[in-house]
Amino acid sequence: MGQNILKLIKPADIITLVNALLGFFSIIMTLRGEIEIALVFILLAVIADGADGAVARFSGNGVLGANLDSLSDCISFGVAPAVVSYAALSNLGNFALVFPAFFMVCGILRLARFNVSGKKDGFEGIPITAGGFIVALFLMVKDIVPYFEYIFTALLVILSLLMISTISYPKIKNPLTLAPLVIVLVFNIAAFYLGLTDLVKKGSLLLFILIMIYVLSPIGVKLYDRNK
Repeated sequence: MGQNILKLIKPADIITLVNALLGFFSIIMTLRGEIEIALVFILLAVIADGADGAVARFSGNGVLGANLDSLSDCISFGVAPAVVSYAALSNLGNFALVFPAFFMVCGILRLARFNVSGKKDGFEGIPITAGGFIVALFLMVKDIVPYFEYIFTALLVILSLLMISTISYPKIKNPLTLAPLVIVLVFNIAAFYLGLTDLVKKGSLLLFILIMIYVLSPIGVKLYDRNK
């Protein structure tokens, strides 16, 4: 006999559902033409995605946890970034569908592989959260990027391939390591709501650099090992 679904939900699962709602809100804002707000919702989803893991470590994981997490991540960091990317590339016409769709499909494949691999000590390919995060940050600074459409489409392809790659990435759990990223992220969201546009662009650029350091870290590790 089945169990009452409400009895299966743990505190961390509630935050995971908030993550999904933020992704949904991002899609709605994109459809309304509120692109910057849509991007902020993706940034908020990044915070929620990190928070549910932290809460789960203290309160325990429920039987729904892993599946809820993947489903929410698919919405917030797969579908939502793809939809807002399509809007940003609207000048390309129907061709603008190709790259966001490829990103979304690779993100779904990345999540499915993670669910069946059982690997818990790290990631194979960049996490979809990182991919969606990078897309949102890049779009927040697109005004200062020359040849935006060409560079952004190349970025989407690179991120898509990295998500389905076999490159190993570490799972960062140390709060002290994550603290600078979280502080700048919260500051950036606050600056947006205060209307401090210049600070938002500077904060987004800094966050983009920090997350790209993580994305490129396997290259640095290989070079270090080769020169030892």
